[in-house]
Amino acid sequence: MQAPTTTSPFRGPESLRVRGESRTFWGTLASLPITIVVLGWIFQHQITWQQLGLLLVVAMVYVSFARGRLLGGGLRVHEGQFGHIYAVVEECARMLRLPTPHVFVRDDPFVPVVGIGTGDPYAIVFSAQYVEHFADDELRFLIGRELGHIAAGNTKYTSLLSSNGRENGVIAIAFGAWLRKIDYTADRVGLVCCGSLEAAQRAIAVTSFHAIGRKIDLGAFAEQLKELRAEPSLRLGEWTASTPYATNRVAALHRFARDPLYLLWSHRFAANARQPLAPGEQRETVHAGFWRRAWALAIDLMVIQVLAPAAGSLVRVGPDPAAVKALNADPTAPAAVKNVVATFANGHGSVAIGIDNGLLMLAFLLYVVLLVALIGQTFGMMVSDVRVVDADRSGRVGIGRALARYFSLFLSLIGIVGWFSLFRHVQPFERWSHTRLVSGAVRS
Repeated sequence: MQAPTTTSPFRGPESLRVRGESRTFWGTLASLPITIVVLGWIFQHQITWQQLGLLLVVAMVYVSFARGRLLGGGLRVHEGQFGHIYAVVEECARMLRLPTPHVFVRDDPFVPVVGIGTGDPYAIVFSAQYVEHFADDELRFLIGRELGHIAAGNTKYTSLLSSNGRENGVIAIAFGAWLRKIDYTADRVGLVCCGSLEAAQRAIAVTSFHAIGRKIDLGAFAEQLKELRAEPSLRLGEWTASTPYATNRVAALHRFARDPLYLLWSHRFAANARQPLAPGEQRETVHAGFWRRAWALAIDLMVIQVLAPAAGSLVRVGPDPAAVKALNADPTAPAAVKNVVATFANGHGSVAIGIDNGLLMLAFLLYVVLLVALIGQTFGMMVSDVRVVDADRSGRVGIGRALARYFSLFLSLIGIVGWFSLFRHVQPFERWSHTRLVSGAVRS
């Protein structure tokens, strides 16, 4: 029996990524400041970096709540419920050497299927209004597509841009070039997973036109591409969308089906599908490393700096309006005093009062202690996929243990001990407080 391949489908000369995907991503990021200025001018609103940072944090936190929303309002797919779907997900995950993501069905009339998550466990979410319209080979194409997004690292970013998979006009303008590229890459993975060009085309037709997609003439539909190529102005609509035209997707799949890469990865995926994942390939809950800790801390500092008054919000202090009116009506009041008071009343002499760094540190301490005590995670921890647990990982730490954790952290830094243990997976203050910071989640 052929051994599973350890070669990544998205690296090296045999990569399944479409040409130019990485360049488009970095080009999009490099041009983002110009895009922000242009969008601000169009909508007559100046977007500050502080506001952008807040939006990013809010998006990351919103995505981190996705699993809870799905468990509360969606239908969990497993072996005993929609088992045929779960079996396809498991097989396709083995093809890509990925842990099986969570699978849900939700009521969404707009998005047939989407992969979401900024870290493990990821989730694939089907629309209840679409899922029963797909045959197994079509499901295999769609599931392979979303697993391709997960394996390529795309969902870490696409989930922030749209946590439910719905198109947003502003996002499409800012990131559309990259989003369209990764869709072509995902289509390639889907085709390799399902192994049928006809099934892939049918799946695209149904996701584009719902049930009526089964009645369309795929050949005639593909011919529409000739009209698009004949008239360049007709292609402008795609440039303002986050997904490619369906006709272009079908044409790209036909080209890839003739590419030697398709045959190469078809053999590799078939070999992978026959082999279960080794223990080392499964994502386990482990102690968080330095970079996860640092990323979580950076996000939490951003939250406090954006939300706390010390980030730059100023309290303006001036005279009471009623007192100003009474002063102006008093004929005995000196004119110089009236002028000074009038200046303050008009806002020109207001006193700017900020909150000092000590109060900012206190706000940060309250923020981390309360959130860790209540839910075991700060917003930064949610995004970084880490959480604070008891030393024996038995449950929530509570207010006493949370206070002990951060008081111990303070003592370790004051005592210099903490500075020499930054790269340890278990810090001295965690031993003292009987807490641990772990990455990953217990998979159930």
